Amino acid sequence: MKINVMGATGHLGRKVMQALLDGGAQPEDLIASVRTPAKAGDLAERGITVRRADYEDGQTMQKAFRGSEVLLLIPTTAAVEPRILQHARALDAAAAAGVKRVVFSSVTSAVPDSRFLISPFLLYAESKLRLSGMDWTILRNGMYLDPVAEWMPELVEMGTLPYPVKHGRIAYISRDDLARATAGALLNSGHSEKIYALTGPYALSMPELAAAISRATGHEVRFEGATEAEYAEACRTGAEALPEHFIQVLTSIYRAVDNHEFGTATDHVERLSGTPAEPAEQYLRRWWANAKGE
Repeated sequence: MKINVMGATGHLGRKVMQALLDGGAQPEDLIASVRTPAKAGDLAERGITVRRADYEDGQTMQKAFRGSEVLLLIPTTAAVEPRILQHARALDAAAAAGVKRVVFSSVTSAVPDSRFLISPFLLYAESKLRLSGMDWTILRNGMYLDPVAEWMPELVEMGTLPYPVKHGRIAYISRDDLARATAGALLNSGHSEKIYALTGPYALSMPELAAAISRATGHEVRFEGATEAEYAEACRTGAEALPEHFIQVLTSIYRAVDNHEFGTATDHVERLSGTPAEPAEQYLRRWWANAKGE
């Protein structure tokens, strides 16, 4: 079975490729479809086929997807509206290339009344996929834990957790666990026309997250709440300032949190991978120890 991963050099894509290999896939059965093949040299060295594919160019995708039985589509970080065209091109290219099943990485808040700016556009892609005539599996990913971990040195320095959340909870999940579950959906049968919500094992309030960060780092980090404007400013002034359109997306995700769109925990990671998702504090402790060389 030929498995094709669109976006194989991205943060999640690379982890999925490794999880596929760890799950028993042979390199010759894997295809990495990427916008810049030069960045996939390490994958090619392992015997994985690397093909150029650009979400903005349907012809490159159709060519890259040929011979693939199962295709994983990981959305880009493009501005919100262009994603509709990106997903339309990708699914049209997959159908034209003869792909049998598409696994799509969506988000748990993909509902019509979501407060998260991206959700309606991912919901469009889900709908187009279900109506495409191809077999499908939809993975609705929970909120990534990795950015929280990567922000911990600055959170420790600030001493506060500046998320604009009043009462919402988040069932955070790491990309490692998402990759394992995604690989399970790609490699194994029995997932036809199913939707999975991939989350951590429990949901944290913001005070609970701050306490977990404090225990993981050994430094007190308090949650005192923040306005959306204060959070946006923190995103602009960090070590790596974020672009304005991305700040708007991030701000909207916390409106969705307060709308209870990321607070439901499931066991779907274990269903797909055979192993439960890692608790948030355990992951944060591990990340901090690795960062400090402990």
